[in-house]
Amino acid sequence: METLILYLLKVNIAFVVLYLLYKLLFGKDTFLRLKRYVLLLICIVSVLYPFIEFELAYDQNNATITALSSLYDGLLPEVTISTEETDAPIFNWYHALGILYIIGIVLLSTRSLLEIRKITRKIFQSNKTVINGIKVCTFKERTEPYSFFNWICVSPDLYSCEELYEILHHEQTHAKERHSLDVLFIQLIIIFNWFNPFVWLLRNEMRINHEYLADRQVINSGYNKKSYQYHLIGLKQTSHLPVALYNSFSILPLKSRLKMLNRKATPAFMVYKYLLFIPFIAFLLIFSNCQNYMEQNKEEELIPVEKVEDTIFEIVEKMPEYPGGQTALMRYLNSSIKYPLAAQEKGIQGRVIVQFVVSKSGVITNPVVVRSVEESLDKEAIRVISGMPAWIPGEQRGKPVQVKYTVPITFRLQ
Repeated sequence: METLILYLLKVNIAFVVLYLLYKLLFGKDTFLRLKRYVLLLICIVSVLYPFIEFELAYDQNNATITALSSLYDGLLPEVTISTEETDAPIFNWYHALGILYIIGIVLLSTRSLLEIRKITRKIFQSNKTVINGIKVCTFKERTEPYSFFNWICVSPDLYSCEELYEILHHEQTHAKERHSLDVLFIQLIIIFNWFNPFVWLLRNEMRINHEYLADRQVINSGYNKKSYQYHLIGLKQTSHLPVALYNSFSILPLKSRLKMLNRKATPAFMVYKYLLFIPFIAFLLIFSNCQNYMEQNKEEELIPVEKVEDTIFEIVEKMPEYPGGQTALMRYLNSSIKYPLAAQEKGIQGRVIVQFVVSKSGVITNPVVVRSVEESLDKEAIRVISGMPAWIPGEQRGKPVQVKYTVPITFRLQ
């Protein structure tokens, strides 16, 4: 569970950082084809960079890496002990958020599959014909022009010949350049990162850039720019189109498409600013490899070679786990810790923070109070932590290792 949370944290931080970089520095550029590849690269890098591992050179004065590594402290959920006895079940935020996350994935996956089924069913039920040398799926009822992979769908009776040819050239660009693959790829990204609004914004950027490319291809094919713009202005547009899985001729926002058609070309030398992605990607890789840094830090201290196996890690590839998971751990702590009577009589309350080590065999060792409140509260916290049953030990590179954990216990008077 912790590994998945850490991976999603890294991925979605990358989406936020790289989307903001793209929007602030490149959003108005006319390098449309390059921008398409950059948007795809943002998705690929964000998803894959957490898997790239390398060793960082140890530098004791490297404040950036030290600060980032603090994000990986083994901090367990806080336990609150009060004077009010209760047998109510313990609410576990980890499991609740996990269930919510899975529900979101299931709902979006179902919706996407139903949308694909609806599109393909409509295509196969349509009439097939050739217009101006282009294979087209035609409909008698009013249908917004759109394309899905190689299928171009339109209601030809609704348009004049010139308008119809403009639409077909537009949609043929989507089909030839495989824009539907981009749409399905970003939809897959959204399914697993639905909680991040920046991923949805990234999809909008990708969709509107597809329309920029297709619009420009229509003009480059010899159609009159002015009449084409009037054609766009006269379209009846529907608000649900930007979230569909097909490429629509009527996609919003129209104002942005008209601006891009009339925008002066970005100077060629400005293409070099896209190299700014390199240091940002390097930063993300450093952020992801803080774990490697901490391990290397420990190994490069003046520790004899024969004692390396006794290193106490703060984060490992497979973190230790209490038998039964977080819910069972919280249940054990809540049922075992008793509020000392002496502290109650004195009106003492506060948070005791205890650190301990899960040994290679899973036994709890070296419990110490790193933040004290009062002697009786400290002793009670140490007593219960020391009495925990053996954990499932953590592993690094397939071998069991010692891992440090921190647990805050709050004593609160009712």
